[in-house]
Amino acid sequence: MKWYHSLFFKITLLFSIAIMAILGIGIVFAKHQNSRAYEESVRIVYALLRSAYDRQSESFNEEFLRQEGLEKIEDLKPFKRYFKHEPEHMKMGKHMSNMRGPITTFVHEKKLYALASPKDKTPILFKTPFSSSVNLHVIVFGLVIGLLGILYLLTIRSIRPLGPLKESIEALANGHYETPPPNKSLDEIGALVRAYSTTVEKIKQLKNARQLFLRNIMHELKTPLTKAKLALAMVEDTTYSRKLSTLLTTQEKMLEEFARIEKLGAGEQTINPQTYHIDDILAQVSDLLPDENPNLTKKITSGSLHVDFDLFCVALKNLVDNALRYSSDKSAKITFNGKAISIINRGKKLPCPLEDYAKPYFLGGSKQQESRGLGFGLFIALQVIELHGFTCKYEYSQGESQFIIQLPIVP
Repeated sequence: MKWYHSLFFKITLLFSIAIMAILGIGIVFAKHQNSRAYEESVRIVYALLRSAYDRQSESFNEEFLRQEGLEKIEDLKPFKRYFKHEPEHMKMGKHMSNMRGPITTFVHEKKLYALASPKDKTPILFKTPFSSSVNLHVIVFGLVIGLLGILYLLTIRSIRPLGPLKESIEALANGHYETPPPNKSLDEIGALVRAYSTTVEKIKQLKNARQLFLRNIMHELKTPLTKAKLALAMVEDTTYSRKLSTLLTTQEKMLEEFARIEKLGAGEQTINPQTYHIDDILAQVSDLLPDENPNLTKKITSGSLHVDFDLFCVALKNLVDNALRYSSDKSAKITFNGKAISIINRGKKLPCPLEDYAKPYFLGGSKQQESRGLGFGLFIALQVIELHGFTCKYEYSQGESQFIIQLPIVP
């Protein structure tokens, strides 16, 4: 998965954009409010100085200004630079209607000062009670950004269990029953993790119970077969004893196939593919057929297949056995042209689509009695072919049925 597909990345990006947007809006809004507050302070200072100015004596009523919070500064040395220049942050007042000199306001160390410059007189500096400081709006925007940051941390903490949960699900898909770390969160994700852990534990218990049941039932079924074969070995070798031995061997192979069906249905069957020559595979298929001398025609070219030998041979055996059993002339043909394996026979068309036979225990009741077990053998064959990554299709034309297995060839 790409990093930009991650849910963590998307949430982080969303919160980052929101925080930067609020921060930008807050800075612009705070500057605007500070500018308005400064202008209002300057207007009030001008009004106070104008009211306190006596035109006849050409002096300020310092007692009135002191009561209004304006303090006269006697030591002007620290402010000499404001007398010579007018920095950008200073505002030069116009000649007042009742004054013969301008008033200049400026900010020094976050304090607002007013400099009166009467004509032909020493400038008079007043310190005002107004100051440049962080206002309420900045605090509010800071709290909003802080809340967003806390919400981001809580959100990341809430979705953090999704990582271990994803790994646990992937492990479950591979047959490993691992549960994610315990989660005590009370939100939906915490509840999901706990429900998943409970489900995995139940599945694990069911798997263990099923395996125990299979081991017991296979043991109980194989025990009488083994005793029967042992007893048969002690009697005289006759046609009936050989027939009985064949039936017991067939019954034992059927038990193995039932166990295989159960594993395939549960999705637990794995393969170990290696490279085998086609002649060796077909020779094993012939040995697995119940009929020692089947009427099977082979038309093959030399080549090799990368397959699980035992499983693939069982799959081919089931297809060939069905072709022989259900053909109208009790014969079948198997071909291999380097690209596909075809099993051909003459007979009736399959009563159901091939996809239906890929379902475990598809044929039941009257259908199963009519087909005489066709569903089980075909199910195993189709599942094994799918496990190998091959494809199988069924064609019927001019009274002939064909099962075609398309597969890659190993040189």
